[in-house]
Amino acid sequence: MLSAIVLATDAKTPLAASDAIVRTLSALVPAAIEGLLRDVTLAGLMGGELPHIADHAGCMLIESEDARSVLREALAAARGPNILVIRAGRAPEAGYIEEIADLLAGRGAAERGALLRDRPETFLSRTFPGLAPVAGVISTREALMKLGATTLASLARRASPSVTLRVRARRVD
Repeated sequence: MLSAIVLATDAKTPLAASDAIVRTLSALVPAAIEGLLRDVTLAGLMGGELPHIADHAGCMLIESEDARSVLREALAAARGPNILVIRAGRAPEAGYIEEIADLLAGRGAAERGALLRDRPETFLSRTFPGLAPVAGVISTREALMKLGATTLASLARRASPSVTLRVRARRVD
């Protein structure tokens, strides 16, 4: 089972951020129903709508005044041994539940980690899909905590996951 962290630290406007977070959370509901997702933590900066969203969605909330500590605090608060960190405003495409379940069923797969990339939107990223931006990372809690990363991009670089999921994440913001 996975614990999910929805990272909401790079939203442009409060209204757009709230909408993006809600859409990301709603995309994760089927994984919770299927038993793949055990809990969700909403992590972001203080002063926004995060407490209201977390309360309505029934998820944990981690807020900080310092953007550099949000991810670290969210990882420390996560309940499960395997973590999905996903950027707010992204929603995994159809088939992600089965692919992640297969990944976690493999021996040692969670320790090696997996990367979830955005759906390619530019000519360059369609030509070279590996250039699409990172939308999420899956790994063990211990491995992610050791990295000391403060952003999703640095987490993905330092974790150097061995697998890139076939499913992509689409923009929902």
